[in-house]
Amino acid sequence: MQFEQIVKPDQWILSQSFTVKVEEIPQVIGPTFMKLGGFIQAQNINILSTPFVSFKNMDENGGLDEQAIQMEVGFPVAEEVKNAAEVNSDCYFLPSYKALSNLYVGKYDDMTEPYFAMMEEIRKIGGKFSGISYEYYLSDEEIPEEQQETIMELVYE
Repeated sequence: MQFEQIVKPDQWILSQSFTVKVEEIPQVIGPTFMKLGGFIQAQNINILSTPFVSFKNMDENGGLDEQAIQMEVGFPVAEEVKNAAEVNSDCYFLPSYKALSNLYVGKYDDMTEPYFAMMEEIRKIGGKFSGISYEYYLSDEEIPEEQQETIMELVYE
């Protein structure tokens, strides 16, 4: 596995946040992407990159409380979206952050091992994991699961 240390630039985010049980995650992601994507298109909002899911309450080893996962589903956008509340969403300015990045190819269910390897790499470089991860989905559901491409980012200090 190859990891890259990156500095993510400041960016505006249009998103919705949820607290869900682990089994509810699939029912949240797709519909939220569709809802936000439709709003973005209707409003002619410029998207800066691919949609993401962020997990906010990970412990120092990458674990999550499977009964109360804090997650955010959204899009990086070019500017503030003042009418985000129309779709029960938030728009906020995310300051720059440091992250360890990895391009993962494979089934979503098999991402645990890369997460653990990235946590170890953060420790090796003297960083401290912040408890926040981002997953940027590069493939759609028409691609076979084992060929799905996801950029994983673990934020660290």
